[in-house]
Amino acid sequence: MKTGSGTSRHFRHAAGAAVLAALLGAGVPGSARAQEQAPQLTCYQLALDQGLTDEHLATQLCRGARSTAPARCFLKVQDEGSLTQGQSLQLCRFATPEDDPAACYLQARQQSFIETWRGVQLCQPPVQEILRYCPVYVQ
Repeated sequence: MKTGSGTSRHFRHAAGAAVLAALLGAGVPGSARAQEQAPQLTCYQLALDQGLTDEHLATQLCRGARSTAPARCFLKVQDEGSLTQGQSLQLCRFATPEDDPAACYLQARQQSFIETWRGVQLCQPPVQEILRYCPVYVQ
């Protein structure tokens, strides 16, 4: 004799697994909880922890970030040394893990005699161009 349909058994199993995961998560150490932080905050903290001393610049860099990609990009091009902080901000502000503007820029510098400002424009993530036509003002 069956005690329930296949669908209800799967539902009970999934619900039980969710409760177990929640209970196990309650005892997770603080370092694992850091992964639960907002990506903007994680990006900001990474930028400051890795040597960026200007909190305003770190805020501008990581505002709206969906990962630590903007901070990693910024630190990578700053370490290379050919960009000012403002140019690095312009290049990296909207970086994502999928498009690596720092690698693009560094490759362009190595393989051509491209001017710095042109390399920054060439390698910026596409969202930067869209924002030129739709500026967002925060007060």
